[in-house]
Amino acid sequence: MPAYGLHLKQVLNQQAFLAAPYISRLIIADPYSHSIEPGVIWLTKHYLEPHLDYHAVTFPMAHHYYGGDVHAESGIWSPSTSTTNFCEEDYAVTRYIAEFISSISNLAYVYLALRHAGWRISRLDQMSASLLMVGVCSFLYHASLRLTPQFSDELSMHFLAGALLQRLYTSGRSPGTARGMTVAIYTCIGTMSAIYMRSGNLDVHMAMFVAMLALIGLRTVYLIDRRAVSSTQRRGYVRKFGSVCAYLAVGFLLWNIDLQWCYELRGLRNRVGLPWAWLLELHGWWHVLTAIGASLYMELTRELCP
Repeated sequence: MPAYGLHLKQVLNQQAFLAAPYISRLIIADPYSHSIEPGVIWLTKHYLEPHLDYHAVTFPMAHHYYGGDVHAESGIWSPSTSTTNFCEEDYAVTRYIAEFISSISNLAYVYLALRHAGWRISRLDQMSASLLMVGVCSFLYHASLRLTPQFSDELSMHFLAGALLQRLYTSGRSPGTARGMTVAIYTCIGTMSAIYMRSGNLDVHMAMFVAMLALIGLRTVYLIDRRAVSSTQRRGYVRKFGSVCAYLAVGFLLWNIDLQWCYELRGLRNRVGLPWAWLLELHGWWHVLTAIGASLYMELTRELCP
Protein backbone atom coordinates (compact mmCIF):
# COMPACT_ATOMS: atom_id res chain seq x y z
CA MET A 1 0.00 0.00 0.00
CA PRO A 2 1.50 3.39 -0.95
CA ALA A 3 2.26 5.75 1.87
CA TYR A 4 2.45 9.24 0.49
CA GLY A 5 3.04 11.16 3.68
CA LEU A 6 4.88 8.48 5.57
CA HIS A 7 8.48 9.63 5.38
CA LEU A 8 8.03 13.39 5.52
CA LYS A 9 9.81 13.93 8.83
CA GLN A 10 13.11 12.37 7.88
CA VAL A 11 13.61 14.88 5.05
CA LEU A 12 12.79 18.02 7.01
CA ASN A 13 15.71 20.15 8.04
CA GLN A 14 16.46 21.01 11.66
CA GLN A 15 14.57 24.31 11.52
CA ALA A 16 11.39 22.57 10.35
CA PHE A 17 11.79 19.60 12.71
CA LEU A 18 9.09 20.67 15.17
CA ALA A 19 6.66 21.41 12.34
CA ALA A 20 6.74 17.83 11.06
CA PRO A 21 3.83 16.44 13.11
CA TYR A 22 1.53 19.23 11.95
CA ILE A 23 2.40 18.62 8.29
CA SER A 24 1.94 14.88 8.66
CA ARG A 25 -1.60 15.39 9.92
CA LEU A 26 -2.44 17.26 6.70
CA ILE A 27 -0.81 14.70 4.43
CA ILE A 28 -2.31 11.43 5.55
CA ALA A 29 -0.26 8.30 5.08
CA ASP A 30 -3.31 6.26 4.04
CA PRO A 31 -4.37 7.07 0.46
CA TYR A 32 -7.69 5.28 1.06
CA SER A 33 -8.62 7.47 4.02
CA HIS A 34 -11.88 9.43 3.70
CA SER A 35 -10.71 12.04 6.21
CA ILE A 36 -8.80 14.09 3.63
CA GLU A 37 -9.60 15.44 0.19
CA PRO A 38 -8.28 13.21 -2.64
CA GLY A 39 -6.78 16.28 -4.27
CA VAL A 40 -4.39 16.77 -1.37
CA ILE A 41 -3.17 13.20 -1.75
CA TRP A 42 -2.78 13.67 -5.53
CA LEU A 43 -0.77 16.85 -5.05
CA THR A 44 1.41 15.13 -2.47
CA LYS A 45 2.16 12.21 -4.77
CA HIS A 46 2.65 14.06 -8.05
CA TYR A 47 4.01 17.42 -6.96
CA LEU A 48 5.44 17.45 -3.44
CA GLU A 49 7.14 14.04 -3.24
CA PRO A 50 9.27 14.41 -6.42
CA HIS A 51 10.80 17.60 -5.02
CA LEU A 52 11.61 16.29 -1.56
CA ASP A 53 15.23 15.58 -0.67
CA TYR A 54 14.25 11.98 0.02
CA HIS A 55 16.64 9.34 1.33
CA ALA A 56 16.06 5.63 1.72
CA VAL A 57 14.97 4.24 5.06
CA THR A 58 17.73 2.24 6.70
CA PHE A 59 15.60 0.80 9.48
CA PRO A 60 12.11 -0.03 8.18
CA MET A 61 10.41 0.12 11.58
CA ALA A 62 11.71 3.49 12.67
CA HIS A 63 10.09 6.11 10.45
CA HIS A 64 6.38 5.41 10.32
CA TYR A 65 3.92 8.07 11.34
CA TYR A 66 0.24 7.15 11.37
CA GLY A 67 -1.48 10.47 11.94
CA GLY A 68 -4.84 11.98 11.16
CA ASP A 69 -6.96 9.69 13.34
CA VAL A 70 -10.57 10.66 14.04
CA HIS A 71 -9.96 11.65 17.66
CA ALA A 72 -6.38 12.88 17.21
CA GLU A 73 -7.24 16.49 18.04
CA SER A 74 -9.56 15.73 20.96
CA GLY A 75 -6.96 14.70 23.54
CA ILE A 76 -5.74 16.89 26.35
CA TRP A 77 -2.19 16.52 24.97
CA SER A 78 -3.18 17.40 21.39
CA PRO A 79 -1.77 18.34 19.00
CA SER A 80 0.92 15.71 18.76
CA THR A 81 4.50 16.97 18.44
CA SER A 82 6.24 13.59 18.31
CA THR A 83 8.03 12.49 15.15
CA THR A 84 6.76 8.92 15.39
CA ASN A 85 3.20 7.72 15.77
CA PHE A 86 2.43 4.01 15.84
CA CYS A 87 -0.54 2.07 14.51
CA GLU A 88 -2.84 2.36 17.52
CA GLU A 89 -5.52 4.98 16.90
CA ASP A 90 -5.00 8.14 18.93
CA TYR A 91 -7.35 8.92 21.84
CA ALA A 92 -9.71 6.11 20.82
CA VAL A 93 -10.31 5.02 24.44
CA THR A 94 -9.95 8.19 26.50
CA ARG A 95 -9.00 11.80 25.86
CA TYR A 96 -6.36 11.54 28.60
CA ILE A 97 -4.19 8.85 26.94
CA ALA A 98 -3.20 9.05 23.28
CA GLU A 99 -2.31 5.38 22.71
CA PHE A 100 -4.08 3.44 25.44
CA ILE A 101 -2.71 -0.10 25.02
CA SER A 102 0.76 1.08 24.04
CA SER A 103 0.77 3.10 27.27
CA ILE A 104 -0.52 0.62 29.83
CA SER A 105 1.56 -2.24 28.39
CA ASN A 106 4.61 -0.40 29.75
CA LEU A 107 3.54 -1.53 33.20
CA ALA A 108 5.34 -4.78 32.30
CA TYR A 109 8.70 -2.99 32.56
CA VAL A 110 7.75 -1.38 35.85
CA TYR A 111 6.42 -4.63 37.33
CA LEU A 112 9.49 -6.70 36.42
CA ALA A 113 11.92 -4.02 37.61
CA LEU A 114 10.20 -3.65 40.99
CA ARG A 115 9.70 -7.39 41.42
CA HIS A 116 13.44 -7.98 41.29
CA ALA A 117 13.96 -5.23 43.89
CA GLY A 118 11.42 -6.74 46.27
CA TRP A 119 9.02 -3.86 45.54
CA ARG A 120 11.39 -1.35 47.14
CA ILE A 121 12.83 1.39 44.96
CA SER A 122 15.80 1.77 47.31
CA ARG A 123 16.89 -1.76 46.39
CA LEU A 124 16.95 -1.22 42.64
CA ASP A 125 20.31 -1.94 41.06
CA GLN A 126 21.52 -0.08 37.99
CA MET A 127 19.95 -2.51 35.52
CA SER A 128 16.56 -2.68 37.25
CA ALA A 129 16.48 1.11 37.62
CA SER A 130 17.09 1.51 33.89
CA LEU A 131 14.30 -0.99 33.13
CA LEU A 132 11.95 0.98 35.37
CA MET A 133 12.98 4.18 33.58
CA VAL A 134 12.12 2.63 30.21
CA GLY A 135 8.62 1.78 31.45
CA VAL A 136 7.96 5.24 32.85
CA CYS A 137 9.39 7.15 29.87
CA SER A 138 7.67 4.96 27.29
CA PHE A 139 4.35 5.39 29.11
CA LEU A 140 4.72 9.17 29.07
CA TYR A 141 5.54 9.16 25.36
CA HIS A 142 2.68 6.90 24.24
CA ALA A 143 0.23 8.64 26.54
CA SER A 144 1.03 12.11 25.21
CA LEU A 145 2.68 11.74 21.78
CA ARG A 146 4.79 14.77 22.64
CA LEU A 147 8.36 15.30 21.46
CA THR A 148 10.07 15.64 24.85
CA PRO A 149 8.64 12.37 26.22
CA GLN A 150 9.57 10.74 22.91
CA PHE A 151 13.20 11.73 23.43
CA SER A 152 13.07 10.48 27.02
CA ASP A 153 11.67 7.15 25.80
CA GLU A 154 14.42 6.69 23.23
CA LEU A 155 17.20 7.82 25.55
CA SER A 156 15.99 5.46 28.28
CA MET A 157 16.58 2.62 25.81
CA HIS A 158 20.17 3.81 25.42
CA PHE A 159 20.75 3.82 29.16
CA LEU A 160 19.17 0.39 29.60
CA ALA A 161 21.62 -0.97 27.03
CA GLY A 162 24.37 1.02 28.73
CA ALA A 163 23.60 -0.58 32.09
CA LEU A 164 23.96 -4.03 30.54
CA LEU A 165 27.16 -3.03 28.74
CA GLN A 166 28.64 -1.64 31.93
CA ARG A 167 27.95 -4.80 33.92
CA LEU A 168 29.14 -7.18 31.20
CA TYR A 169 32.33 -5.35 30.24
CA THR A 170 33.54 -4.30 33.69
CA SER A 171 33.04 -7.65 35.39
CA GLY A 172 36.33 -9.21 36.41
CA ARG A 173 38.33 -6.02 35.76
CA SER A 174 40.43 -4.18 38.28
CA PRO A 175 38.63 -1.29 40.04
CA GLY A 176 40.56 1.32 38.09
CA THR A 177 39.90 -0.34 34.74
CA ALA A 178 36.23 -0.82 35.61
CA ARG A 179 35.85 2.86 36.46
CA GLY A 180 37.56 3.89 33.24
CA MET A 181 35.36 1.63 31.15
CA THR A 182 32.23 2.88 32.91
CA VAL A 183 33.17 6.48 32.15
CA ALA A 184 33.93 5.58 28.52
CA ILE A 185 30.64 3.73 28.05
CA TYR A 186 28.45 6.50 29.44
CA THR A 187 30.45 9.25 27.74
CA CYS A 188 29.89 7.53 24.41
CA ILE A 189 26.19 7.06 25.13
CA GLY A 190 25.81 10.67 26.25
CA THR A 191 27.62 12.00 23.17
CA MET A 192 25.61 9.95 20.70
CA SER A 193 22.38 10.81 22.51
CA ALA A 194 23.21 14.50 22.24
CA ILE A 195 23.92 14.10 18.51
CA TYR A 196 20.57 12.38 18.06
CA MET A 197 18.64 15.03 19.98
CA ARG A 198 20.42 17.76 18.05
CA SER A 199 19.72 16.24 14.63
CA GLY A 200 16.40 14.52 15.29
CA ASN A 201 17.57 11.81 12.89
CA LEU A 202 16.05 8.49 13.96
CA ASP A 203 18.75 6.62 12.03
CA VAL A 204 21.25 7.85 14.63
CA HIS A 205 19.11 6.49 17.45
CA MET A 206 18.56 3.13 15.77
CA ALA A 207 22.17 2.67 14.65
CA MET A 208 23.41 3.42 18.16
CA PHE A 209 20.93 1.07 19.80
CA VAL A 210 21.60 -1.80 17.38
CA ALA A 211 25.37 -1.37 17.85
CA MET A 212 24.98 -1.59 21.63
CA LEU A 213 22.81 -4.70 21.32
CA ALA A 214 25.48 -6.32 19.14
CA LEU A 215 28.19 -5.55 21.71
CA ILE A 216 25.97 -6.92 24.49
CA GLY A 217 25.30 -10.13 22.59
CA LEU A 218 28.93 -10.75 21.66
CA ARG A 219 30.13 -10.19 25.21
CA THR A 220 27.43 -12.49 26.58
CA VAL A 221 28.43 -15.33 24.26
CA TYR A 222 32.08 -14.83 25.25
CA LEU A 223 31.29 -14.91 28.98
CA ILE A 224 29.09 -17.99 28.64
CA ASP A 225 31.99 -19.80 27.01
CA ARG A 226 34.56 -18.60 29.56
CA ARG A 227 32.64 -18.70 32.84
CA ALA A 228 30.55 -21.84 32.63
CA VAL A 229 32.24 -24.33 34.98
CA SER A 230 30.34 -27.37 33.74
CA SER A 231 28.43 -28.54 30.69
CA THR A 232 25.22 -28.44 32.73
CA GLN A 233 25.78 -24.82 33.69
CA ARG A 234 26.68 -23.94 30.10
CA ARG A 235 23.46 -25.51 28.83
CA GLY A 236 21.52 -23.49 31.40
CA TYR A 237 23.16 -20.26 30.26
CA VAL A 238 22.60 -21.07 26.60
CA ARG A 239 18.96 -21.99 27.23
CA LYS A 240 18.31 -18.70 29.02
CA PHE A 241 20.15 -16.74 26.31
CA GLY A 242 18.07 -18.51 23.66
CA SER A 243 14.85 -17.67 25.51
CA VAL A 244 15.83 -14.01 25.59
CA CYS A 245 16.57 -14.01 21.86
CA ALA A 246 13.22 -15.70 21.16
CA TYR A 247 11.24 -13.13 23.17
CA LEU A 248 13.03 -10.24 21.46
CA ALA A 249 12.71 -11.76 17.98
CA VAL A 250 8.96 -12.36 18.33
CA GLY A 251 8.50 -8.86 19.74
CA PHE A 252 10.50 -7.37 16.86
CA LEU A 253 8.39 -9.32 14.35
CA LEU A 254 5.13 -8.11 15.90
CA TRP A 255 6.41 -4.52 15.96
CA ASN A 256 7.14 -4.64 12.23
CA ILE A 257 3.82 -6.30 11.40
CA ASP A 258 2.09 -3.51 13.35
CA LEU A 259 3.88 -0.92 11.23
CA GLN A 260 3.95 -2.51 7.79
CA TRP A 261 0.35 -3.80 7.81
CA CYS A 262 -1.25 -1.18 10.01
CA TYR A 263 -4.35 -0.53 7.93
CA GLU A 264 -5.11 -4.22 7.55
CA LEU A 265 -4.78 -4.59 11.32
CA ARG A 266 -7.05 -1.61 11.91
CA GLY A 267 -9.68 -3.15 9.68
CA LEU A 268 -9.42 -6.45 11.55
CA ARG A 269 -9.72 -4.66 14.91
CA ASN A 270 -12.85 -2.91 13.73
CA ARG A 271 -14.37 -6.23 12.70
CA VAL A 272 -13.68 -8.09 15.96
CA GLY A 273 -14.55 -5.13 18.21
CA LEU A 274 -13.59 -4.47 21.83
CA PRO A 275 -12.21 -5.94 24.00
CA TRP A 276 -10.70 -8.50 21.59
CA ALA A 277 -9.36 -5.76 19.31
CA TRP A 278 -6.94 -4.80 22.08
CA LEU A 279 -5.18 -8.14 21.60
CA LEU A 280 -4.32 -7.00 18.08
CA GLU A 281 -2.48 -3.88 19.28
CA LEU A 282 0.87 -5.47 18.45
CA HIS A 283 3.00 -2.60 19.72
CA GLY A 284 1.68 -3.37 23.18
CA TRP A 285 2.88 -6.96 22.79
CA TRP A 286 6.29 -5.58 21.81
CA HIS A 287 6.43 -3.86 25.19
CA VAL A 288 5.41 -6.99 27.09
CA LEU A 289 7.79 -9.31 25.24
CA THR A 290 10.78 -6.98 25.42
CA ALA A 291 10.12 -6.40 29.12
CA ILE A 292 10.25 -10.16 29.73
CA GLY A 293 13.29 -10.53 27.50
CA ALA A 294 15.15 -7.69 29.18
CA SER A 295 14.33 -9.04 32.64
CA LEU A 296 15.62 -12.50 31.70
CA TYR A 297 18.76 -10.95 30.21
CA MET A 298 19.41 -9.14 33.45
CA GLU A 299 19.06 -12.40 35.36
CA LEU A 300 21.57 -14.03 33.01
CA THR A 301 23.92 -11.04 33.34
CA ARG A 302 23.79 -11.22 37.13
CA GLU A 303 24.67 -14.92 36.98
CA LEU A 304 27.57 -14.32 34.59
CA CYS A 305 28.79 -11.17 36.36
CA PRO A 306 28.09 -11.56 40.08
